[in-house]
Amino acid sequence: MMTEVTTSAPAVAFVDDSGPDLLAGDALLRTGLLTDEQAGRVQARQAETGASFDAAAVELGFASLADVERANDLLAGTLAMTVAPNLVISEEVVVLSDPASPRAEAIRLLRTQVIAQHLGAGRRAFAVTGAVDGSGASYIAANLAAALSQVGIKTLLVDANLRSPRIDAMFGLDPNGPGLTTYLSLGANRPERVVYANVLPNLSIIPAGPPVARPQELLSSARFKAGTDILLREYDVAIFDTPSANENADALTVAGVVGYALIVARRDHGYTNDVATLSKQLAASRSSVIGAVLNDYR
Repeated sequence: MMTEVTTSAPAVAFVDDSGPDLLAGDALLRTGLLTDEQAGRVQARQAETGASFDAAAVELGFASLADVERANDLLAGTLAMTVAPNLVISEEVVVLSDPASPRAEAIRLLRTQVIAQHLGAGRRAFAVTGAVDGSGASYIAANLAAALSQVGIKTLLVDANLRSPRIDAMFGLDPNGPGLTTYLSLGANRPERVVYANVLPNLSIIPAGPPVARPQELLSSARFKAGTDILLREYDVAIFDTPSANENADALTVAGVVGYALIVARRDHGYTNDVATLSKQLAASRSSVIGAVLNDYR
């Protein structure tokens, strides 16, 4: 069973990064990204220095280079393309496919706990990882992200499982499209350019992207940390799906960058010791465990 969702929301994809001097124009003025008062002060600075509008705005601290880049993209129409109007979302996303079920209710209970104990404390990101392979981390990450978006929380779901990604299939996204590996491999100059925006209302997604030879190196790079910092300014919460921790060091690496982790274990699958071991490994990676979930979904 699949759930069909109709959407006309945009998604960020590849753009041409070449072009004129980023600060040479007045994109901030033309897109209305500054207040009238700020625009007036920028124009006064222009008269004094002869600088462009955008350069003067950055000099005065009213905008960053990222703001100017976004404004230019908006003007050029290159920031967004249309998502296929009928996304076929997997029945695994039970908060959509079977919202009255006990499984969906369990996800909503988890959502309540995450909001109260994690987001309520000002923490805005966490990794989701299984203690052993087959724990169901992707299922929990996808459903929790969708559930958070349903209550108006601006949510970003990142598929950081670069070895066996599943988020694209769960949300009907192009498995050959741009994603996290595109940004980390320098195929896109900013992480926002591989974000599929508003796949559902308030839910944006970065899929894993094309396969790469050495995912651990990419996730350990300064670029991953820098991109994460940029994205956290734009969303209320970012959830990172990761491989199970017994397979490789990817989950520990991602959790160490974002600072927090949610552990997933499946009933009758693995041992209690596995969760305890993973908790210690996460602590050694400078990641705090925000909780553990016993997953019954099959």
